[in-house]
Amino acid sequence: MSLYDCSKKLASGIRLQDMGSFHVGGEDVEICGRPAKEIDVNGKCGRRIVVDPNGIRRAGQMYAQYFIPETVKGRCPLLLWHGGGMTGKAFETTPDGRPGWLNYFIRCGWKTYLADAVERGRSGWCPEAEEFKESPTLFNYTYVFERFRLGASYEKGEVFENSRFPINSFRQYAMQFVPRWTESSELMVKAYCRLLERTGPSVIVAHSQGATLAFEVMEKRPELVKALIAVEPYGAGRNGRFGESVNVPVLWVFGDYTDLHPAWKEAREVAREYCGRFCRAGGDGQILDLPEMGIRGNSHMLMMEYNNFEIADLLQDWLIGHGLTVI
Repeated sequence: MSLYDCSKKLASGIRLQDMGSFHVGGEDVEICGRPAKEIDVNGKCGRRIVVDPNGIRRAGQMYAQYFIPETVKGRCPLLLWHGGGMTGKAFETTPDGRPGWLNYFIRCGWKTYLADAVERGRSGWCPEAEEFKESPTLFNYTYVFERFRLGASYEKGEVFENSRFPINSFRQYAMQFVPRWTESSELMVKAYCRLLERTGPSVIVAHSQGATLAFEVMEKRPELVKALIAVEPYGAGRNGRFGESVNVPVLWVFGDYTDLHPAWKEAREVAREYCGRFCRAGGDGQILDLPEMGIRGNSHMLMMEYNNFEIADLLQDWLIGHGLTVI
């Protein structure tokens, strides 16, 4: 790969011709036979209202924002999909206040769409829907520190040597996590497919759980995926027959310290196995192992780290190499 050093050529500001937001997907859920209840909507004024839980609600919808740069250089839209327990905020400003990948790709000239997956952030969730009847999970500090490879021990403050993560802003990072459910993946896949139906054929840049779901979306609607960049997916595809998805170029990206955590060591091995089968079937697949390239110190949160634009340059370089931009 030749490196175009795109971040060094970016204009200092963002100039847009349009921006906006919308919800997409989901289905109406009708609730019947439940008793009404009286609630106090404001404890300071004693205003009480009667709420009827029966009726029609929406469940499984997804929120998305779009940003159209003044000068468009991407040949199709680019969609940013976040990971588990997070929202689209992951791609916005980094925990220590630097521009994130949303800023980067807009400035590169991509029509960029940023989503909050079903039941996350501004997408909302329906308490009466089957997928949300169990209690949600909210990751604690120890989990996000150790699971996402910021260091060996949160309690001992053991950060990995040469870490690129802005660890002094750890609490700002930890505040990004929101409750998540474990039975909503099918709803997410449906909503992401609906998003692609609205945007048309697009490039997907997806992280962690979002990347795992992106493989399912690619298998279901390959004609709507121009390319997939899977940033540290925990899994890769569900079936052994690629079908038309073999025509979608795929790039996997992994950071450092994966050998120090069994789950991520396995995830990297799964990616290598899938990539091998994908290429033998005629697909265009490639794995960027950053440490093997001499780029060390990156955790699971590649879009937030001190060298986040250096990594984004590798992604943009790959997209340029596949003819998906106007240089």
